[in-house]
Amino acid sequence: MTAAVSGRGRMTTRCGKLVIWKCRDCTVLLPPLTVSCHSCGHGDLESVDSAGAGVIVSCRTADRTADPVCGAPCPSVIAIVELDEGPWVYSWIDGELPVSPDRPVRVHFRCTQPGERFPIFEPCRSGPERSGAIAA
Repeated sequence: MTAAVSGRGRMTTRCGKLVIWKCRDCTVLLPPLTVSCHSCGHGDLESVDSAGAGVIVSCRTADRTADPVCGAPCPSVIAIVELDEGPWVYSWIDGELPVSPDRPVRVHFRCTQPGERFPIFEPCRSGPERSGAIAA
């Protein structure tokens, strides 16, 4: 694996946008952290900014150990989100889990380490509309 390919695997954000990939050979759109096309096998991918909107395909609440800050166990929701562009993304859901399984979610970013931001999804506040700015 080349340095360019291994570096590509870690790129998930750029200027407040979620980065997905497009195969230059077959034009399939691929999720973040992809190093080669799952459709044709080629590794020549170009980065594409995602709108950051989608719907939850599946989710599960995972009980975690006690939080070091508040001391209480903090349940978390891990989900598969289908982006409007097509790729599926595995991520966390912030806020209350939508009652309707097709309720739209939008990406926002949480700082995890200096200089790194992790994409997390939260339910959209206003009905089915998916346009608007992505929270940073």
